[in-house]
Amino acid sequence: MTISPPVARPAAAAPPTTPAGRAGVAPTAAPSVPVAPGPRRRRLTTPVVVRAGMVLACVPIVVFAAAVHLGVSRDDSTVDTVGHEATRGITVAQEIKSNLAELDGIVVQDLLEPVTLAASGYPDDYDTTRRELEENLVLAASEAPPGPAYQQPLVNIDYALGHFHALVRDSFAAGARGDSGLAATLYAQAHDVMDGTLLPQADFFDKANTYVLNGTYDSHKADSASTGRLIVVSWIVLLALLLVVQGLLAWKFRRVLNVALVAATLIATATGAFVLAQRDAASSSLTEARERAFDPVHQLARARAAVVSARQAQGLWLLDPSDPSAQAGFTTQTGKVFRVRGTADVTPVAQSGQVPVGAGGYLATVARTHVAVEGDAAAGQALVRFGGFLSEDAHLRELVAAGDGVGAGAMYRSGRAFHDLTGAIDAAQAADQDTFDSHVAAAVASTRHLDAVNLLAAVAMALLVSLGLYLRIREYKD
Repeated sequence: MTISPPVARPAAAAPPTTPAGRAGVAPTAAPSVPVAPGPRRRRLTTPVVVRAGMVLACVPIVVFAAAVHLGVSRDDSTVDTVGHEATRGITVAQEIKSNLAELDGIVVQDLLEPVTLAASGYPDDYDTTRRELEENLVLAASEAPPGPAYQQPLVNIDYALGHFHALVRDSFAAGARGDSGLAATLYAQAHDVMDGTLLPQADFFDKANTYVLNGTYDSHKADSASTGRLIVVSWIVLLALLLVVQGLLAWKFRRVLNVALVAATLIATATGAFVLAQRDAASSSLTEARERAFDPVHQLARARAAVVSARQAQGLWLLDPSDPSAQAGFTTQTGKVFRVRGTADVTPVAQSGQVPVGAGGYLATVARTHVAVEGDAAAGQALVRFGGFLSEDAHLRELVAAGDGVGAGAMYRSGRAFHDLTGAIDAAQAADQDTFDSHVAAAVASTRHLDAVNLLAAVAMALLVSLGLYLRIREYKD
């Protein structure tokens, strides 16, 4: 039997395919290709959330601490400007004006009765007042802020003062030679320099410092309000966040309280309340200092300068009783000090020490302010002394009218009523200045250690929050 070898069958031809395959025939599935594993998304585990909370909880602490620091810095800057720099400039400006008026009055007094001239060409009393004026000018120049509003009036005073001194020296020299007519003419020229340039420039310097004082104080009130709102908002946000974190931890870890967070919350509460209370106390003290105490100090300084100018006008009238400008100058200056509407003779009113309705002038304004008991008493005494000054002036004019020029000159040179009045004004100004200084000192004391307390509280809160959350992380890991 013969076995035939197997016949190789031809391979079946592959059926034609199309992109979609034959109709009715399902396409063959492609073999699966293994895909390399990619990076897994990290789960927000509890430790991660707590760590993030640890960082986020420090943000409102920093914001609150920064807001308090900003508020304290602004308060300190305002107190320094209102309590020292601008007020000192105003006081020096009034002292300069008073010195200038005193120089003018000394010339009149020494021309009424020739005195011995020193080697400088001036009497000793003139040299003394001139040195005091120069010291005040140097002080004003050294403490004045930069800018033409402050420097230019001082430059103008310094320039015109040399001309005034030269005319006065020539007037004294003419009087020493017995040429009273030339002495009076030269003094009239010197007085024009004083009245037309020196005293107005002193007023400009005073107004420049007053502008800074008022501008700084008004700006402080606006800045203090905005900073206060920032502190309150940041404080509330901080407390709210601490309470939210406390609640989340209590829910997550089944704990009622986190001791560290409770301590941080208590510190935040106490710090915020303390900061707001101290800033409110500082603001109240500054308000008392600026709006009540300082205005009388300023008014009294102006009253003293006006009284000195009135005495100068009084002496000028003695030199030439026929000069109507001298009488007008005295009336103008005394009217600045005290006047009563509808009353021509205010002497008895002033001597009573009472300020009736309708009264005006520096002393009336001070009497109505009621800064302190000591200041009120001193202002009342100054008003009585002002009545005495007016009474003496009336008597002096009666002596001149009666032909007793020698007696009138002796009364003027003694200046008893004038010195009593300036002494009373100085006492009232010192009393009100003490009240002003006490309010400024209280404002400074209210915020003295506030910045340090704020920093320590912020550090303590940050450490306690971090500690409280760190302990929860450890507990979760364990």
